[in-house]
Amino acid sequence: MSESTVLSHFHKKQAWMASHVESAQFPTAESKEGLRLYKAAEAEPASTETSSGGATEGFTFYEVDCHPLMVRYAKTLAQKWPESERETIMEFLSQLSLTDLPTPDGMHVGLYVAMQEGTPVATGMLFSSEESDGKVIGIYDVYGLTTDASNAIKQHLISLADDGNVVSE
Repeated sequence: MSESTVLSHFHKKQAWMASHVESAQFPTAESKEGLRLYKAAEAEPASTETSSGGATEGFTFYEVDCHPLMVRYAKTLAQKWPESERETIMEFLSQLSLTDLPTPDGMHVGLYVAMQEGTPVATGMLFSSEESDGKVIGIYDVYGLTTDASNAIKQHLISLADDGNVVSE
C-alpha cells in the first residue's frame, strides 16, 4: 500500500472528525479548541499486523449506536488528555454523531467502547475508506484506562478489520 493511499485515508478520517464542528450551525469556541487539541494529538497511521493475540476475556465490547454510549466513548477517550484539557476535548467529542451527518460513499465509521464489570475502560475507532489501492481500514482513538484495556480494544478492532489494508496510529 502506497504512502499516498494511507495519507488519503487519514485525511478523510480527519475531515470526518472536523466536519462535526465545521458543519455545525453554531459551533462553540470550546468545540473548536477541542478539535485543535484532537488534531494536535493525532499521528499518521502506518501498516499494522492483523494477527490476533492478546486477551479480551473480561471485557465486553459495544459499538456506539446511541447517545449514552457516545457519552461513555467521549468521557473515556478524554482521559487520554491532561486534566486541564479534558473538558475542552469532551466538548469536541460530544459533537460527534454517527447519524446527524451523512457519511460519504465509500466510507464507514464505527466507534467502540470496551466495558469491564459495567464500567467503560477503553475506546477505539474503525474508519474505512475506499482508496485507489483498495479498501483501507484504520484503527484510531485506541485508548484504555489500563494497558490490558488498550490491548483488548485493539485486538477487538483487529478482529473486526477482516478485509482490506489495515493501518493504525
